[in-house]
Amino acid sequence: MEVHLALTLALVQLGLFALCWLLVAVLMPGERRPALLFLASIASDALTAWLQVSQVGSLSPVASWLMGLSLLSATLVSAGAEAFVAGRVRHARAWLALLGAGTAAAWWPLPQALSEVGPLAVYQGSFLLLLGLPLLWLWQPLRQEFGRYGALPLLPFGLMALAVLAFLVHLALDPAEATRSFASRSDHGASSLIPFVISSGLFHISWLGMMLGRQVVRAHSAARIDSLTGVLRRGAFEAECEALLALARRLGQPATLVFLDIDHFKRINDLGGHAAGDQVLRRLGRLLQDTLRSTDRCGRWGGEEFVILLPGQDRARADATLQRLTQTLARAAIPVPDDCAALTVSIGYAVWTPGSTMDPRQLMAQADAAMYEAKRRGRNTLVGPGAMPTDAEVVTPG
Repeated sequence: MEVHLALTLALVQLGLFALCWLLVAVLMPGERRPALLFLASIASDALTAWLQVSQVGSLSPVASWLMGLSLLSATLVSAGAEAFVAGRVRHARAWLALLGAGTAAAWWPLPQALSEVGPLAVYQGSFLLLLGLPLLWLWQPLRQEFGRYGALPLLPFGLMALAVLAFLVHLALDPAEATRSFASRSDHGASSLIPFVISSGLFHISWLGMMLGRQVVRAHSAARIDSLTGVLRRGAFEAECEALLALARRLGQPATLVFLDIDHFKRINDLGGHAAGDQVLRRLGRLLQDTLRSTDRCGRWGGEEFVILLPGQDRARADATLQRLTQTLARAAIPVPDDCAALTVSIGYAVWTPGSTMDPRQLMAQADAAMYEAKRRGRNTLVGPGAMPTDAEVVTPG
């Protein structure tokens, strides 16, 4: 009765996790590959759990099947973890080689598979590598994406790897006792399913948590980041601008707000279609991100218009920064349709100085007016504070 209760608990738990991974595969197309690999590992685990309680005796005829299924499950979860992190299974050959080596050792003619040190060492060594390699290959990418929480989904790998390593040490120090204790496990009573239920639950909960966490981060990013250009959306930029200007006010530092508009963008769309216009916006967004400092903020204000905040920069520094930006744009030579002039931009900027009473909206209005003044004066022009640009504020074509 105790054995069947433990088996029922294990199968119910696996069934719930299988439903979760099935929903992930259906509702999250981007995570379908790891979800299906984890789902396949659950099928292997369910068959393993059933076989564990269906046979008795230290030399059960299903012993090799149990060993092979355990390796298969470890292969599937390792491949699924890699697919989650990298988007694909990059080390498929390594996983298959370890699965093949371990399975060959597991199917060494009985009773040798359970009594000879060599095949048992190969089997457990393959198991250790299947569990340990994800710790080496996936730790850094997970940490970069999830910070300190990136270690959580690798915890089950680490715990199981430590258990296998402890057995290998035991096998090296006392081969006879180690092989005898391993062979005795094939009675597979309820006590063997309890650690299985705990480790399986820990694994699937942690990876489901990482997958949901990734979706939350992506949803938050999608609400802030313009999908075409990669810069901040208007609302997100306004929030960043207010926060950074408040910080500048407390620190007594200047800040410069910039409006940038692509010249003759309608002609690009008319001659090349919206695909050409989108490509120009995409490349310009990337160029702005690559050129500006990490402390600067760049957003898409609407259409072909961008807005930039340069914290800590007064008029002189902002003027130099923006002139370098126009030179970088000229060197980049972003492709435009035939019969279009080389891509240029009109830039206007306003400077917030310590002690200024301007609020963010007034600063934006001044920078926007300066940008329209640049348009009026022939485009491909940089206009700073004041109604009339000085010679230093005008970038001549070329």
